[in-house]
Amino acid sequence: MQEKQILNVSQGIWIDERWLHKAGLGSRLQVEMRTGEIRIQAAAETTEEVKPSEKGWDTFQTLGDNAVVGCLKNAAQNHDRYLYEKQS
Repeated sequence: MQEKQILNVSQGIWIDERWLHKAGLGSRLQVEMRTGEIRIQAAAETTEEVKPSEKGWDTFQTLGDNAVVGCLKNAAQNHDRYLYEKQS
């Protein structure tokens, strides 16, 4: 059975839990926004969760993999001097 309700939204929207239950949606929802519509669907129960810090650390560790060996001595130690010191 399809139900419709027209709302005048001024500060947000509340979706009654009964509607979610009638639609067969569980407690995990996926909200997708496109121009002209917002779609709410049941989210997959089996999603692989990777901690953001782990993914970020893995990405950070690969940043220098393709680096070209430079000619600056102690580049890490003298980083600011190499970047900001004026050349004479």
